[in-house]
Amino acid sequence: MTSDQDVIGFVNDLTQAGTQKLGRLTLEVESLVKHLRQALQKRPNERVVLIAHSQGALITYLAVQQLNTTEIEKLEVLAFGGAAALRTTPRTPFKRCINYYSINDPILFVVPSAAQALRSGLAHEEFCFLSPRVGDPIVDHYLLSPTYKSALEWESQRFQREYQSVVVRRLRSFFLLLTAIAEWISSQLQRLLKSVLLRPVLGAIHAVQQKIQQSIRQIIIWMLIYVIRPMQLLNNLIRETAQSWKGDKVDHYVAVDKLETFED
Repeated sequence: MTSDQDVIGFVNDLTQAGTQKLGRLTLEVESLVKHLRQALQKRPNERVVLIAHSQGALITYLAVQQLNTTEIEKLEVLAFGGAAALRTTPRTPFKRCINYYSINDPILFVVPSAAQALRSGLAHEEFCFLSPRVGDPIVDHYLLSPTYKSALEWESQRFQREYQSVVVRRLRSFFLLLTAIAEWISSQLQRLLKSVLLRPVLGAIHAVQQKIQQSIRQIIIWMLIYVIRPMQLLNNLIRETAQSWKGDKVDHYVAVDKLETFED
């Protein structure tokens, strides 16, 4: 937290999580219920993988209570440092459910079931406790910190092995390679077109700019010769005439660089 806004945001999140912990269905919970039902309806014969972190696990826990068992059976839930532990029960028969916790995660203080599973030292199918990679409880709690990121990477590899055949994975890698090559060729063509087409255009623009600057200089010179200089001479003439009427000594310019004085 580096500013007052960070502190206010943290307090608001903590307050919201507290009300959700008491079972209050907030807008986030209702939005997740709607989103899950839409995803399940679009893929009636497939499972939906849901990844939740921290307060997101608590929101998921409350949202799942609004779904029926048929819908829950198609859900695979991966929770990281969750503010609520998700368990498979007759009411929530997940296709698969696992809760990842760093053993130094401060969130364990508000999740008794996870803390009890950690203290028991027994293996649990739905709990996986990780050794902290950083050593800072706050940093290790972040989803993309080295601790949870390693588990997330393992889950991604498992997903590929579970749902993608070797052929699909190889074709996907080949497709990504072709995409990268196509993007490189496209960028090179764009650069070539810019160098070929823009060079004459830039040259023409530069020539126009020079002509405009030359015209402006000519206008300024013309103004100096035919407007400003005559006005200066006229002003001198008026001043001389006025001074001559008063009988004062008059400075008279005979030439541009020659100064002559006279008296009446």
